[in-house]
Amino acid sequence: MKILVTGATGQLGNLVIKHLLTRVSADQIAASVRDVAKAREIAAKGIDVRHGDFDDLALMTNAFKGIDIALIISGETDVETRIKQHRTAVDAAKAAGVRHLVYTSFIDARPESPFTYAAIHADTENHIKASGLSFTLLRNSFYTDLLMAGVPHAIETGDFGAPAGNGKVSYIPRNDLAEAAAVVLANPADHVNQTYELSGTPIGFADIAAIIADATGKDIRYVDLPPEVHTGILASFGLPDHLVEALSGMYVGTRNGDYEQTSDDFAKVVGRAPQTTKDFLTGALK
Repeated sequence: MKILVTGATGQLGNLVIKHLLTRVSADQIAASVRDVAKAREIAAKGIDVRHGDFDDLALMTNAFKGIDIALIISGETDVETRIKQHRTAVDAAKAAGVRHLVYTSFIDARPESPFTYAAIHADTENHIKASGLSFTLLRNSFYTDLLMAGVPHAIETGDFGAPAGNGKVSYIPRNDLAEAAAVVLANPADHVNQTYELSGTPIGFADIAAIIADATGKDIRYVDLPPEVHTGILASFGLPDHLVEALSGMYVGTRNGDYEQTSDDFAKVVGRAPQTTKDFLTGALK
């Protein structure tokens, strides 16, 4: 069995490969990357590095040749472009004879979600199902890792700000999601045509601020920012418009309670509970 990981030089892709190497031999793994020069460390592990690009059907089809199971990791660009890219990847996999697709989707994958990127995942899920290939959909919740971006400001000012109201999010670490993907890739027959909701325990932002305070010894409080203030802050960072829109919509969803859902699917797949937000943040802030 030959396994391909797309986006292998990205943060999630690298972690998936790390976990895969504890389950299968390096010669069973291939890595698809846009820039082969950036994949030297992966190649040094004995992994087959291939040039792939979701914008190029022929190139992507070639990258998928000889592959039995492939992980499609979502990229980062605007909604319309990503939908086209993901459809290209699925079409290329089918054309190359891939038997099973694993896709990193999202826990609230619906086109009407205020988090605009959710529409990408809904479309890709439907395109995968329409392809006739066997599949596993990994509906990942938001990475706990993302919370670290707000820590420096919180330590400096004592304010941990977010326009989240009293909403909660079922955060889960990126490393845990990578391990779940590796488990599925190493044993695809156990996960045929399954959809997994991979999430942690929902937590509110006041509790997150308290965890940061305990871990750092600082006096930190949660500040519920007005949405328009938060959007202005994001725009001031020079972020692309599509990302500002998505992040703003994410907090609309948070206030609506869209991400409070939880599931034991992670434990079913991996055999243990995911790391809690408290344990993750406490360890990261030591």
